[in-house]
Amino acid sequence: MNEFLLRNLSSPVTTSPEFKTLIKSKFGVNLSEGDDIKIIKRAIDARNRNHLKFVYTVSLITSKKLKPHNDIVIQQKPETRIRGIASKTLTPFIIGMGPAGLFAALELVQYGIKPYLFDKGDDIDTRKLKVENFWKNKQLDPNSNVQFGEGGAGAFSDGKLTARTHNSETNDVFDWLIKFGADPDIAINALPHLGTDKLVEIIKNIKKYLIEKGCKFFYNQTLTDLKIENNKVQQITVNNQTYSPENLILAVGNSSRDIFTLCVKKNIPIESKPFAVGLRIEHDIDYINSTFYGEKNDFTITGPASYKLISKSAYSFCMCPGGFIIPANSEIDGQVVNGMSFSKRDNNYSNSAIVVSVNNGEGIPLKGMNLQHYLEKLYFKNFIAPSQNVKDFMNNELSKKLFNNSYCHGVIAENFASTLPKPVSDALKNALIDFDKKYDGFINNGLFIGIETRTSSPVRIIRQINNFHSLNVTNLYPAGEGSGYAGGIISSATDGLRVARAIAAG
Repeated sequence: MNEFLLRNLSSPVTTSPEFKTLIKSKFGVNLSEGDDIKIIKRAIDARNRNHLKFVYTVSLITSKKLKPHNDIVIQQKPETRIRGIASKTLTPFIIGMGPAGLFAALELVQYGIKPYLFDKGDDIDTRKLKVENFWKNKQLDPNSNVQFGEGGAGAFSDGKLTARTHNSETNDVFDWLIKFGADPDIAINALPHLGTDKLVEIIKNIKKYLIEKGCKFFYNQTLTDLKIENNKVQQITVNNQTYSPENLILAVGNSSRDIFTLCVKKNIPIESKPFAVGLRIEHDIDYINSTFYGEKNDFTITGPASYKLISKSAYSFCMCPGGFIIPANSEIDGQVVNGMSFSKRDNNYSNSAIVVSVNNGEGIPLKGMNLQHYLEKLYFKNFIAPSQNVKDFMNNELSKKLFNNSYCHGVIAENFASTLPKPVSDALKNALIDFDKKYDGFINNGLFIGIETRTSSPVRIIRQINNFHSLNVTNLYPAGEGSGYAGGIISSATDGLRVARAIAAG
């Protein structure tokens, strides 16, 4: 039997696809009863509004030979993964309970290794209460908030599961998520998402499984010191308690400025890397739906409209259909926003970050981090968000009356056009002109809320290419988004798997 990937099979969203008919029409192949077809990917083609299509990639297992075609790929048999050889008596310490930390633990227990997990924040239930209290009463816990705590920053987001590449590792991550409660459709949707409400339950199921496998969880625990001798971490200090783990996984988030500073202090190789700075743009969901999908679309089938916009100077990031712009602060004197939605995506607004890539390193490891901090302090107004109608931003005018919006702490007029760094402001304006040419009203109907600075880590903790440990500390393993090797839930989780497999290999 032969296995093929067949790409770009399209069918109206209102019609159940007849794959045998589609395959015959496109590739001229008559399939038999014994031929096996499995959906691998499904995406929405919205180029023709009001006439949307699903575009499928399917796997076909058949004894037939297929003629060469650009949309036919011969599938190779996946390599058999060899389990590691490390001792099961290892007890790695994992700092951080975001996707990288949790999935590193999930992989390690498959080898009989039982790691300990530490986080400066709370368990997901307590953390959720603290986040809700902050959104309601402006009472921020700097250690347990949208950025820090069990589940990581992704737990309070749209829960997007975008993966730039699909391979055995990303498949493993999707399989785990489905095992712990995610909708199986996440494995085939081109833009899968979970929503904050679903993510919270999945995280609790992961924790329960790991505890059953012998892992231990420690909350409100902050790593404050590392003792490094002979190119190894000999001792760590957490909440004034010292430990001597055989291996240390740094699976911290991209907001872990204390850890980045500690790495510089301890001469652990770290470098500044490009990251993005920008603003959240919000529109009424009806405008976004009609502009990108059309008025006649059945949104009960497709869900609310999503978009991904790219220009030479800026791009959209983390688009949240039917979502909220949320306070994402982790410091009591800094302003940070992010986007979030629940699984139903049924709020009256849709939002996205519009961001500009900033390369601010110049050989100074923490220069980018310090720029983040400067901008967050600049726009801090006691948790009230600076805001500007996008049309006024384009005209360099302070908005006299701001549009209605989803931000819970209220907004105050700010002229971002004059207060953002000029290269960022100019890049945003140029991009918005491009976007508005394609999508009429994108400027006039939009509201900016700021500031978005935590899209990715401003640093990279440098590690060996093949064995994933720090360049000069052989039992220290930087992992995930905060360490500069991932960007989002799926890539962070897969990076956690890779690091765990390196440790298990011994």
